[in-house]
Amino acid sequence: MTPNNRPRNNFRRPPTTLYKSQDDMMKALFATIDLLQGKIPEAMEGKEEALKIGSYVKDEEGFYSIDAITEAVQSLLPYINRNHIVELYFKDRDRKILINGSDRIKYKEVRYVKPPDTLYFGTIENLVDRMREGGLRSTTKGYVKLYDTPEGAFTFGGKFATREGDKVVALAVDAGAAFTDGLKFSTYIKGEYIAVRVDKKYLKSETVSAS
Repeated sequence: MTPNNRPRNNFRRPPTTLYKSQDDMMKALFATIDLLQGKIPEAMEGKEEALKIGSYVKDEEGFYSIDAITEAVQSLLPYINRNHIVELYFKDRDRKILINGSDRIKYKEVRYVKPPDTLYFGTIENLVDRMREGGLRSTTKGYVKLYDTPEGAFTFGGKFATREGDKVVALAVDAGAAFTDGLKFSTYIKGEYIAVRVDKKYLKSETVSAS
């Protein structure tokens, strides 16, 4: 196995409708990522006893038991089983969740960095008002991508311009203030930054339009 490739797996892809709702899937995703980074998810605070199970330990390659992670997340969503966790792996297009064999799972090491004072989020103009009301949060992943230039954000935002007349824009984000307040940023690709979510208070009034 090379660092950039997923290990081979010994299971079939589960159905993609296992979760009762999109919100449940996001709760499970956030909890799983936190657990794989050795943190107690905010939604599971007060339920730390769920993590006191013998198999909840990393092996020497940094993998956890899928069954152990499943048992821990069940304290948040009692109905889930290991197939729900496996589904998160198949939905992870950026390949940050890794599964080895049929029983081990881990999350790629995250390198946190101090971001530039201003970052940009690419989207289309029709969605701007909704984002200014609810902040930036992915409905399919556990994080959002931000860029250090409007041009980088335009490239990302162009993916959402699926109808004729859709206007691509970049929302300016006060990343410096968010970082000071404790929001963590990581980066894997030059010019691209990742955060779990961005509260609306960090969205600047500035909106840059693609030419």
